[in-house]
Amino acid sequence: MTPVYCWVSLGSNHERDYQINRALQALKAEFGELRVSQAYETQPVGIKAKSCAPFYNLVAGFYTYLKPSELNAFLKRIEGNEKYLMPADQSIYVRALDLDIISWGDTSGLIDGVQLPYPDLLKHDFVLLPMAELEPNQKPSGYSLTYLELWQKHAHAEQQLKPVELHLQ
Repeated sequence: MTPVYCWVSLGSNHERDYQINRALQALKAEFGELRVSQAYETQPVGIKAKSCAPFYNLVAGFYTYLKPSELNAFLKRIEGNEKYLMPADQSIYVRALDLDIISWGDTSGLIDGVQLPYPDLLKHDFVLLPMAELEPNQKPSGYSLTYLELWQKHAHAEQQLKPVELHLQ
């Protein structure tokens, strides 16, 4: 079996450095060499809670032998019980860690229960910009435009992305 190159988005708005480090270490331990994008601090998109801290978001790419459903299950194990923390004040939204498959090779469609490529690609600048920076000339499966062209056409002015330096361990 030939390995498949995939991209995964990482996001956290609670103990951001720790959570992102934890996820990157788990990915590297399982898959080896990672390509990691610039990290961005972003404001929440589409969250209706009264209060929500800014997120750190980035993408990481690597080769895998796992099928999409197996990779998704692995990502959910990394998230563990920390994905959603429920503070006493339910008007506060806390997402300790969120990992989503952006792409898995050239595959598109609903594969093993996973929609590929990432269904909110054009909605979330925190996924589209890092992909445009890392793979500007690559076309996501099912799209006629490259990541850079999609970024230029679909960027949202209201979604501010501030580059940040992660404190990687």
